[in-house]
Amino acid sequence: MEAQVASGRAIPDIPIDTFTLANGLRVIVSEDHSTPLVAVEMWYHVGSAVEAPGRSGFAHLFEHMLFEDTEHMADGEFGRLIHRAGGIYNGATDADRTSFNEVLPSNRLNLALWSHAERMARLRLGADDFETQRDVVQEERRLRFDNQPYALSQLTVDSIAFRDYAPYRNPVIGSMADIEAATVDDARDFYRRWYAPNHAILAVVGDVDPAGVREMVEEYFGAIPAGDGLPTLPEPPAAPRTDGERRRIEAAPLARLPLLWVAFNVPPADHPDHYPLALATQLLATGESSRLRRRLVSETGAALDVVAQVIRRRGPGLVLVGVAPNQGVDVAEVERLVTEELDRLGQSDASLDELEAARNQILTGAITQRLTAQGKAELLQRYALHYGSPFRVNEELAHFDDVTVADVRRVAATYFVVDNRTVVVAQPPRATGAER
Repeated sequence: MEAQVASGRAIPDIPIDTFTLANGLRVIVSEDHSTPLVAVEMWYHVGSAVEAPGRSGFAHLFEHMLFEDTEHMADGEFGRLIHRAGGIYNGATDADRTSFNEVLPSNRLNLALWSHAERMARLRLGADDFETQRDVVQEERRLRFDNQPYALSQLTVDSIAFRDYAPYRNPVIGSMADIEAATVDDARDFYRRWYAPNHAILAVVGDVDPAGVREMVEEYFGAIPAGDGLPTLPEPPAAPRTDGERRRIEAAPLARLPLLWVAFNVPPADHPDHYPLALATQLLATGESSRLRRRLVSETGAALDVVAQVIRRRGPGLVLVGVAPNQGVDVAEVERLVTEELDRLGQSDASLDELEAARNQILTGAITQRLTAQGKAELLQRYALHYGSPFRVNEELAHFDDVTVADVRRVAATYFVVDNRTVVVAQPPRATGAER
């Protein structure tokens, strides 16, 4: 068992132990006796990136299937057992992973582990269950995307920005046609192919003893056979792109005002430029004094709201800026103001005060996520996914401390350029245009 060595930084390190079973299941354990709770997160490194052509949305559809019946749990019994034990549960899917999580009283850890093993090895995939969950996913798509004013335009950003990178081109929710075409036999093949211990990482965080956790994990998961290896992602394309701006105006029939998305391709999550890029997005759009918010909302009144974020992935990521123009303000004017601020960041150094404020925001977010066992479990899983090691979590803030104003200026000048830009405008129905 490996143990994390304290780094001596001001924010306490997360204690981490790891081990791997003979069948390839990797396990992360973190002791935290502050509350009598335990958070359990099982992440399968299986997301929409592994979907075959014509099977978009399948990873998310299968997330729903894992809450159905197994050999030893009737339909709906999993949820009843967790709730009766005083726990909560959920699941999520993105391009890189499908996750399942519970928070329970720590004396019911055995229930969470048993149920994960049961669903990993003994899921029943009946035709009726499949049809029910397919209908649920189709309704979810209608509710969350088709019937929302701006949701489809955000999906369009990915489809255009990653049009040359197949794993990230399709939306995680999938197309309605692909969901409709899926069959129960497809689901059974997907389960046999991907839901195996060597494709997963289990994180257990909370009021537990690492040795006791290992004993239970061996008992529940040790006999489950390994599957075939996971495919590797294709080599990421060079970032920044140099092939020119990609742009689309997309009809948003349910919207009353337009919405502007401006995105820039960036390298995978383990690239060192992600630290200055994260700080750049903080000083651009986080807080009332941030550059884009001050210029577009406070000073000119051109926008109602501004957001910016770095989207980290195992493969190539994005810096995404979203702006809601004010009533009567032309989208082209809003785009001009955004471009000016992004160019300014790449042409002159930010102030030390701006950089320090951005660092403090990162620190505050890190502290907040560490306040709960579930937050820490998700954090450890994210670092295992992106960096191959949860131990990186205790080194992260030091990397932000090393970023200089020159680094922020360099990444802005490198990535926030026209040839690397994707622009999508969600337009109330009056003007649409073809992608270029």
